[in-house]
Amino acid sequence: MVLRPLEPAPPANRDYLPAWKVIEKIQRQHHEGCWMITQPSHAALAGEFAAKMYGTHAPKLDTALIRAIALHDAGWGVPDAQAIMQSRSVGRGGPRSFIDCAVSEFVEAWEKSIDIAESAGLAGGYIVSRHFCRIAESSTAQIAADDRRRAARFLEHEAARQKQLAAKQDRSVEELELLTDVLQFCDLLSLYVCSGSRDNAEFPEYFGLKVRLTVDEESYRLEPQVIEPGAEFAVAALRHPATKEVSGREITIKIW
Repeated sequence: MVLRPLEPAPPANRDYLPAWKVIEKIQRQHHEGCWMITQPSHAALAGEFAAKMYGTHAPKLDTALIRAIALHDAGWGVPDAQAIMQSRSVGRGGPRSFIDCAVSEFVEAWEKSIDIAESAGLAGGYIVSRHFCRIAESSTAQIAADDRRRAARFLEHEAARQKQLAAKQDRSVEELELLTDVLQFCDLLSLYVCSGSRDNAEFPEYFGLKVRLTVDEESYRLEPQVIEPGAEFAVAALRHPATKEVSGREITIKIW
């Protein structure tokens, strides 16, 4: 679950902060009240971003790849549905952010997500697998020994899967790695806007570009413009706690 404050805090300054650090800070905060955005909904938004990308050195995305990006967190569907039910139960406490899940929960959701993405196409299965492997590789040193072994088994299994998928389709490994960059950028951008941060942000280098995001009053501006300017998007959010007046809403996102 991605958590978004009911009233996002104003920016402390106008500096450009590392995007993931800002997301992590918001997700680790205690929220008496917040909006809950499911991982599948966040992923669907990432797919919409991917469909509107242009002007990069990344390979062109076809319908199957866009669908794979939109499905890249589908494995979280059941855990998120259970979390919503729990959040609606009296006395069960607030919802838990995805960032607080155990390594075993991550790996199980990742494996299910990759299987589902692979059903959209071989290249899609490859880039979703590589996406999660990159995350696992970057975080292995920060987790306990038992979890490191679980992550190592995941990485070994996915390396074999990627080798098979790469051999069965026409794109080169280099092209597939660039497409993984597209997924990672769209994923991070979706997490950022879903988290509701009002801080300006800087993204890691993907597909040869380092993108900066500037938060305006009612929109976001990207430099360079890698998403079609003026594009509008929406993502569904549920309120915690729900009230008689409001149980959910649609959050609108405009990018220039």
